[in-house]
Amino acid sequence: MEANTTIKITNEMLIEQFMEMKSMIINLKSEMDSLKNPVDDFTTKWVDTYDVMAMLRVSRRTMDNYIKTGKLTPTRIQKRNYFAINQVKGLMHIPDSPKIRSYQEDIRSMLQRVYIMNEDGEE
Repeated sequence: MEANTTIKITNEMLIEQFMEMKSMIINLKSEMDSLKNPVDDFTTKWVDTYDVMAMLRVSRRTMDNYIKTGKLTPTRIQKRNYFAINQVKGLMHIPDSPKIRSYQEDIRSMLQRVYIMNEDGEE
């Protein structure tokens, strides 16, 4: 007769197996991330001339002036100019948001004006 061998599985053994599987999954994920398409990275960090013109709302002539003065540095790839997106963002003009005043500040400034007008009227 064959001996019946049983193995008692403990919680520690299960946790150890799960931790091993977790590390394997993390390793696979990092390998998959390293195999990303390099074109995706290129298109998120670089834009062509027409995209820059649309982003900055400028003409082709202005683009040429930006290149001539050194505000933009093109990278030439197969007869086309590409620009680093962070360089383009540096040229974008974002207007300052107007300061929002509270009603209390408005009332204070109006009272000061009224006070000044009263003083001028008395003299």
